[in-house]
Amino acid sequence: MKTILFIISFSIIASCNYYSQADTNQLPPEKSSIKVIKLVDSLGSITFSIPSRYDTTFIWTHYSDCGKPCDEIKYRLQPKSLKIFQESGFYWRGEPKDSVERFTIVHSGYFPFYNNTDSNSIFQQHFAKKQNTISDPDTYKIKSDTVEKIGDRYFSIIVIDLYDTLKNQYSKKLLASTTIKGNIVDFKYELLTKRNDSLNKNFITNSKYYLRTIRISNGM
Repeated sequence: MKTILFIISFSIIASCNYYSQADTNQLPPEKSSIKVIKLVDSLGSITFSIPSRYDTTFIWTHYSDCGKPCDEIKYRLQPKSLKIFQESGFYWRGEPKDSVERFTIVHSGYFPFYNNTDSNSIFQQHFAKKQNTISDPDTYKIKSDTVEKIGDRYFSIIVIDLYDTLKNQYSKKLLASTTIKGNIVDFKYELLTKRNDSLNKNFITNSKYYLRTIRISNGM
């Protein structure tokens, strides 16, 4: 049985485009600033670089109809020129139809703390994330995926790059996940636009840079 589990784990790792350590020596691709987000319930703090135009930050609980185990805490940064949108399971109005540029950190509103913080579990999580992404009508096609070591932990990374010919609209997402004290934390860089400008063309590359600046310090 142990041999079978080892083979399964190895197969998952081998199926990823795995990079042992990200290169963080690159200069910022645009005017940027350093932010620190303190997560709730002593889950720790996240330090990262973000475009300076992301000058609006808000935090809320995305409540779910299935109760507290399904609730999510969300931390979002975006330009103040764009409309603020806060998802809620009670008053769900669907996603914005256009003009989205944002960075969101997401974790469960109900989580245990584990003594074992081995981030290698993200290899198993990566496979499940891919399946969930493909089954979502908003992210039905994956452009690329990998598992990469950033700082002191592994991140599952999925890239979405879609174009809707009927709406003349681009949808780009960099979806990343890691673990903190055994709990999954998601990082989402999202762009929805009709403009085929430099922001659109460089969004994924720039988002990868910002993702690689993330550093996590554990709390209590």
